[in-house]
Amino acid sequence: MAEQEEDTLTLTKEELQAKLDSEADKRAAKAIETAKAKWEADQAEAIQKAKSEGERLAQLSADEKLEAERKAKLKEFEEREAALNKRELKANTSSLLSEANLPKKLADSLVELGDADKIKETTDLLAKTIEDEVNRRVKEQLRSDPPKNNPSALGNPEEDDPFQAKIKKYQK
Repeated sequence: MAEQEEDTLTLTKEELQAKLDSEADKRAAKAIETAKAKWEADQAEAIQKAKSEGERLAQLSADEKLEAERKAKLKEFEEREAALNKRELKANTSSLLSEANLPKKLADSLVELGDADKIKETTDLLAKTIEDEVNRRVKEQLRSDPPKNNPSALGNPEEDDPFQAKIKKYQK
């Protein structure tokens, strides 16, 4: 019985809130420590990489150093150019989608095609397919079935019209 009383702890709202805040602070501190350790590890790796690149360059001759630097700059330039081209292609694709009255959300997917001509063809095909499908469904909705009791005045009206039949009956 004494153990059960020890397990039960009565707290006021303020004390409970203080304990909850304390626990939240502990968890936040642990998350910060984890993030800090990861950041420090990433920084240490970047420093080590830079040191090894520096050591490698130190062992190269002057011409080799220039060639290595040129290749590094060329690679960086090509990466920037590719990113710029991708942004431009995305902007053009968004414009193309707007003109075709298609959602701009498709731009990212279409940019993955990588070629402006393919994107144009795909956009045109998509717009035509959607338009055709919408038109087909509208026609389907507007289509009406012919009346079942054939009340049209076409053909021989005396045979088809029940009133004409009654009139004939009484005329005799």
